[in-house]
Amino acid sequence: MNKPLPSLLAVAVATALCSAAPGVAADDAGKPHRLTRTEVAGEAQPDPRYPQIAKEVQDGKVLAGKKSTEVRLDEQPAIANNELRQTFVRVPGLLVSEQQIPSHFNVNYRGLGDPHESEFVMFFEDGMPLASGWFGYPTLYYLPPTERLERVQFVRGGSSLLYGPQPGPAVNLVPRTPLADADFSARSRHIGGSDGLYATYNEIRGSAGDFGYSVEIDHREFDGTRVNSDSDVDGAAVALYWRESDSAHWRLDLNHYESESGEAGRLPTPLYEADPTLTTTPYNRIWIERQSLALSTHRELGDGYTLDAKLWHAQLDRDSRRVNAVFLPGQLPPNLRSNFDHQDFSSTGLDARVSRDFGSNHTLTFGTTAYTEDSPRWQRSNTLLDADSGNILRYAQERGTDYVSLFAESIFRFERWSLIPALRVESLALDIDETKVSGTVLRDAIDERFHHLVPLAALGATYDFPDHGLQAYGNLSQGYRPMRYDDVGNPTSNLADGNDPDPSRTLSAEIGLRGSPTDGLFFDLSLFRIDFNNKIEQIQISPSEVERVNSGDATHQGVELAAEYDFFAGRGGEHLTAFASLSLLDAEITESVAPDLVGNTPAYAPDHVAKLGLIWRGFDERVKLGLTGTFVDDQFWRDANTATGNVVTFVAAEIPSSQVFDLSAEWKLNAHVRLIGGVNNLTDETYTSRVRSDGVEPAAERHAWFGLELGL
Repeated sequence: MNKPLPSLLAVAVATALCSAAPGVAADDAGKPHRLTRTEVAGEAQPDPRYPQIAKEVQDGKVLAGKKSTEVRLDEQPAIANNELRQTFVRVPGLLVSEQQIPSHFNVNYRGLGDPHESEFVMFFEDGMPLASGWFGYPTLYYLPPTERLERVQFVRGGSSLLYGPQPGPAVNLVPRTPLADADFSARSRHIGGSDGLYATYNEIRGSAGDFGYSVEIDHREFDGTRVNSDSDVDGAAVALYWRESDSAHWRLDLNHYESESGEAGRLPTPLYEADPTLTTTPYNRIWIERQSLALSTHRELGDGYTLDAKLWHAQLDRDSRRVNAVFLPGQLPPNLRSNFDHQDFSSTGLDARVSRDFGSNHTLTFGTTAYTEDSPRWQRSNTLLDADSGNILRYAQERGTDYVSLFAESIFRFERWSLIPALRVESLALDIDETKVSGTVLRDAIDERFHHLVPLAALGATYDFPDHGLQAYGNLSQGYRPMRYDDVGNPTSNLADGNDPDPSRTLSAEIGLRGSPTDGLFFDLSLFRIDFNNKIEQIQISPSEVERVNSGDATHQGVELAAEYDFFAGRGGEHLTAFASLSLLDAEITESVAPDLVGNTPAYAPDHVAKLGLIWRGFDERVKLGLTGTFVDDQFWRDANTATGNVVTFVAAEIPSSQVFDLSAEWKLNAHVRLIGGVNNLTDETYTSRVRSDGVEPAAERHAWFGLELGL
């Protein structure tokens, strides 16, 4: 089980607290050179020594000493229909578990947890969490359109000290900022493609004096390759920017999103191999609606202090209709009914961070994050399979979350060394109040508050080789995965009295070398190890009771390499960039309440994930052409590493390996017209990267698309 690390915690606490004290003065002759800290609204500047590495301190967050990747989306051709495989193709090791509809998004990293709805990866939009319920129900049902985004920021070791608890990494999707003094511009993009795809994105941007603005509207619809695999997505966003002064600005963001998707269902392995276009759930649908409001500010407070703060409110409604059986060829399931599951997530949060340079060449950051959430849930049923609502209440819950954290992190810079200690203390409470207990359970209603106080610490370091354009870095950090609503109050489980598992804990270590040893080349090579302790799983403790328990431990270790080379570096508007990344993973279950699992490979932990591509940007960026590939090794989808089911519902033990290529292009004809197009899954690979206990989720077939963008 998880062992405390008092030495690491003590070092981090002492060093972070000492950093608040004034530095010792030094003679100018012996004083290290202070790094310039330029604050720029909208587009955060990378470290000038290493262009692919994020700035050391960004929006009050310390990225120094952490393995981070910055991907600018305008460096690759247009992406259609929010295709995640292409959005993240330059993000090393991130595994996309694909499905064909945008009802939810499935991602994991380094084998940490089932990728289902991205519960083990934290997603943010400009620092605001995107999960439905950040802690109690950390599922991902919404992502902004790629056309809105400026870049993808991917932070590994130490991310828990930046963004909040999670054993996996953090993905921050950064939208473009409507800056003051910007010229008026407008664009309208329209895309058509296979399977009835039509997508449009429209925006206007401009400014008036010290005010900047942008208004965006997007729509996507397609029929899909299977019966009941259609989707309809609408979104809108308004961003307002006010430059209060040269040292302060404000930004206000209002977003709306809604989607409706059919769920064609997963297939037993024999049916998937015979015909991956079959539909097993012709009546299942899911509806998502989300609104958010965020107010952020950056301001210099005087005496060297800088404040970055964000206040937000988000409302997400999730509704689904699921029939209580699957439809297999030649079979008519008995006792059919449709179940309507409704969940609300109404959340408000505040993140405030203060940073200050001090001493000879050091930086202190500290702050707080607070979050509260109300999340009612109920389920109703109906005997009509295509009904629009249920008429029989099956269960109902009132759920809530209260969370607050305090954190501090410092960078101590010396001539070549940097030392980065960090400390975070988290208080998290979940409330469950069942107002209607399901008739399928035998236990009493749950009305409890579950609270945990968790300290976290980290220590990072860097060493620069300025004559060679290289930097060595290392990071040792603690993280944890909180209990979820379903861990302490699953409405359909006979949970035993006293069910209250401890949070899962992680200790992540990474050491690497990165930099640009020659013009046009950048690489990042690291070794990593993650100890994942106290995993939470469900066990049967009696014929009528189950319990969510801390079931065991696992180790995840390996090598990750990413590199890119621009053959035309330094030639103005010409770029021919080859990139490749390889993540090698050795993961093993080391302890378990189920002895048969010890020694097994955790689910969704492929031995390798590789990505590569070639992107040409020529004629002063007027033409972009990209060919990319994603290669995923075979992997188990169950910790048991075995097949499951009977002859009819049999699902194989492993997800086979896959190799998928994508081709995309842009051609800017003139200042007002741009042609875009591409082919996804160029070789028409039949594959899956997503399997669950009810079967195989077929990935999309070859898909061609073409579009036109008009602009002013």
